[in-house]
Amino acid sequence: MAILVTGGAGFVGLNLVEALLARGEHVVVYGREDLPTAAAAAFAHLPGRLDLVRGDVLDAAALGAVFTAHKIHAMFPFAAITAGPQREAEQTEAILEVNLLGAVGQLRAARAAGVGRIVFPSSISVYGESQRLPGPMREDTTPPVPVSVYGITKYAGERLALRLRDLWGLDLVCARIGGVFGPWERDTGVRDLLTPHMHLAVAALRGEAAVLPATLLPRPWIYARDLARGLLLLLDAPRPRWPVYNISAGVEWGARILLWAEALARHYPAFRWRQSADPAEVTVPFHDEGPRAVEDIGRMREEFGYAPEFLPEAAYADYLRWLQMVPDYLVPRE
Repeated sequence: MAILVTGGAGFVGLNLVEALLARGEHVVVYGREDLPTAAAAAFAHLPGRLDLVRGDVLDAAALGAVFTAHKIHAMFPFAAITAGPQREAEQTEAILEVNLLGAVGQLRAARAAGVGRIVFPSSISVYGESQRLPGPMREDTTPPVPVSVYGITKYAGERLALRLRDLWGLDLVCARIGGVFGPWERDTGVRDLLTPHMHLAVAALRGEAAVLPATLLPRPWIYARDLARGLLLLLDAPRPRWPVYNISAGVEWGARILLWAEALARHYPAFRWRQSADPAEVTVPFHDEGPRAVEDIGRMREEFGYAPEFLPEAAYADYLRWLQMVPDYLVPRE
């Protein structure tokens, strides 16, 4: 019996696969990419079993064959296009096709194979305009008003998944994932909004200067290892009480990114950083304007005892250790 992770070679997928393998699971990764060399080498030392299958989530026959061949009993349908504004404008149909029709196809294949638990990935982006409202964002009281094409597809995908759960009798729960940063992030070509944490890490490894905005507004980030742990809690829960759960750090994090810049500067002497009020000088993008509210994680905390282990100082210490273990991952040697 195996757990299927589509899009498992992407940023969040790699962290989830690593966590599953670390506890001895048989994991099948299905998607169009191979695992990065550094990730494959690291995962080979973990106790679980990993099978890689190349394929497209829009290929129903190939996807169905994976369920049959590997006896899939649980699933994380994580294959998606995380688009920025340019791709939204130029490849709108492709984003809709992968993020919506691809999601439906995966659920249909899971239904045909009699799969058990499905943890369906939604996103903090579903809140959209509501992220500007004061106070924490709650699953039941904060209105989803997505703005980006990605956010629109994640909310539509979430609602589709829950409707198909009822129509098809699926064992499915949705996770609204906060802004993730940490190990295994890279530019995959289908993830446009790379985090400021990664931009700083790349500059440090290259010995370059980095310029952040003078004003750092509130941000609801979550470290990738905490996210993976939250997803496993939803995988393991016998009977989740709610259909949708926020998974985030539950704290305001924005200005504390300076702790990351300071940590990098201590370990990479050639790296320099500063802040500037001139937008033309800024080299570390934050992708959106205005403050963003924190996601309330009360459902995860009260039902599963979830509490993030990696708040800023601990997260940055762990991220730095990882960065030093795989120094060529973000900046390959020439």
